[in-house]
Amino acid sequence: MSDDDTMQLKMELDPNDPMDQALVWVSRIATGEADVTALAEFEQWRDADARHEKAINEARRLWLMLGAPLEQEYAPVMASLPASAAHRQQTKRRRAWRPALATAAALVVAMALGEQWHRDWRFDQATGTGEQRTIALADGSTMWLNIDSAADLQVDVERRHIHLARGEAYFDVAHDPQHPFTIDAGNGQVKVLGTAFGVRRESEDVVVVVQRGKVQVASAEGPAVFVTANEKIRVNPGKSMPRIEAVSAEQVLSWRTGRLQFENRRFGEVLEELKRYDRRLVLVTYPQADQQRVSSIVDLARLDEWYDTLELSMPVKVTRIGPIVWIRAS
Repeated sequence: MSDDDTMQLKMELDPNDPMDQALVWVSRIATGEADVTALAEFEQWRDADARHEKAINEARRLWLMLGAPLEQEYAPVMASLPASAAHRQQTKRRRAWRPALATAAALVVAMALGEQWHRDWRFDQATGTGEQRTIALADGSTMWLNIDSAADLQVDVERRHIHLARGEAYFDVAHDPQHPFTIDAGNGQVKVLGTAFGVRRESEDVVVVVQRGKVQVASAEGPAVFVTANEKIRVNPGKSMPRIEAVSAEQVLSWRTGRLQFENRRFGEVLEELKRYDRRLVLVTYPQADQQRVSSIVDLARLDEWYDTLELSMPVKVTRIGPIVWIRAS
């Protein structure tokens, strides 16, 4: 954790709240910031009040949930403490393992690169968490690729075809009656001549929302149907007759303008959607999230401002610890 992160953490946490104090201690220890003197202070703080012991256990559980075990990150600090003969012997044994650990590390890197290729690099266009991209296509059309999405493009004077491998995209298609614009999204295929619409893959389902014009949507199980402006269709595998719903296309597709609009949505559902746009790790430990409903407009460039308003409108506390956003009951 950097000095800036530590300062931000201390400013945002309540110094009189044992849980917030425990979070400071866990983050300092786990990141190696705490030296021997600080560790001694930590021991005194922990033993001073039974609430502190309970809070540190909860904070430690939170850290484990984040996938960074406290014991592993504790090692650099512990190495500077006076060691017993038994401890020195353990250290010698650990050194003997280093070649094997280096080999294992190389394998992990190779696997990570392989996973990165499979997930992103093999596609013409791909985005990660919190990343969006606007792509000018060769036929004069424009494609907006939403977060965590990937697509292959085959657009030239003879063919206009997109394979949406995952995620979501919005298309403003240049009119060309001689060359239909087609999108393959797994269980759903879309065909247009010139219009504006969005396509989203949700597991095995394909959702199409039309903002302007008319779109032909087909599935393997049934005949093609036409969807017009402010209509939405969900294609499910195994269902021959998808149902068309009336929606506000501007609201559903607002992500391409840098905003998300929610109307009477479950709070938990809203938070799950925001996790896709926040590059930080958003952790929610608020059991009532699925019982409460909210309406809100979220500016994706000002997520922290939206988190701040939560504490004014909802019974929650939002704590930011470096790259972590923790939303919990207040």
